[in-house]
Amino acid sequence: MKAGRRFAPGLCAAGFVLALGGAHAGEPPAAGAATLAATHRALKPQLENNVFGVPLYVESEDKDGRTRGDVYGVLRYPYATVRGALRAPENWCDLVTLHLNIKACTYAVQAGAQVMTFYSGRKFYEPPDRAYPIRYVTRGAEPGADYFRMTFSAADGPLGTRNYLILVEAVPLAADAVFLHFGYAYEYGTLMSLARSGYLATLGSGKVGFSIVGKDEAGKPVYAGGVPAVVERNVVRYYLAIQAYLETLGAPEAERFERRLGRWFDLTERYREQLHEMEKEEYLRFKRQERAEQLQLQRQIDQGVPERKPPSGPADQNVPG
Repeated sequence: MKAGRRFAPGLCAAGFVLALGGAHAGEPPAAGAATLAATHRALKPQLENNVFGVPLYVESEDKDGRTRGDVYGVLRYPYATVRGALRAPENWCDLVTLHLNIKACTYAVQAGAQVMTFYSGRKFYEPPDRAYPIRYVTRGAEPGADYFRMTFSAADGPLGTRNYLILVEAVPLAADAVFLHFGYAYEYGTLMSLARSGYLATLGSGKVGFSIVGKDEAGKPVYAGGVPAVVERNVVRYYLAIQAYLETLGAPEAERFERRLGRWFDLTERYREQLHEMEKEEYLRFKRQERAEQLQLQRQIDQGVPERKPPSGPADQNVPG
């Protein structure tokens, strides 16, 4: 795997652009299914032989003021289970908040559109009033028997970022397996460039991603650093949140939150070199606190209390990675 390069040149990136465009332009589900199935065929060698030890492929690109990261993987669940789990906004709020940088998530219908707010902040505990609320409008193609797609789009975010696009799509491979794609992209300007440079010179210094850019003298892989590493760590954390959510659906409802937290942390520890940030007890402790605050936010929204406006805060708080 190498950041900015693809097994079939342009295939994965083109699929991301087409799928996102189709979500807004009414692309027939059959076209999205065909594109994703073609991507699966093209990536089969990488899915079978990679650093993850499971069928997973990551790529990233940072070019001309736009950052993009994509994860493709095979999940051993029936298509109907995956489709059912990913359709509902409330499920996404349970899912995305497993990510270290997402402090809370709320959902509401505004002007006829389904809007979800991801409160983006630092990796350690942070109350939602210190995080930046990114408001996504969600859209989904009518989920059919052979293709699921859902998109999240936000006009702006912290530090002058804009045009956020998240794409989640899946096709069945067998009775008990799906091929899933999670894509994340945004545009940025000078403020984010400066913030990322500061992050990479301090907190993010020495951290690596998943793309292999070479080998050292001992023949061991050398992983991408810099912005590609930031992007790759971010999208893999989201993908593992989807996996953890699916893996804990069978638990009693009262136990699912704790099970999800534990499972997500354990999954990230498989890739400790890239994803380790803290010990498990610290993660569990601050996520429990953030969960209570999220539920309070959602209750206020349900009662008609408007969400607050974005704050200004430290420049490094919104550089996930």
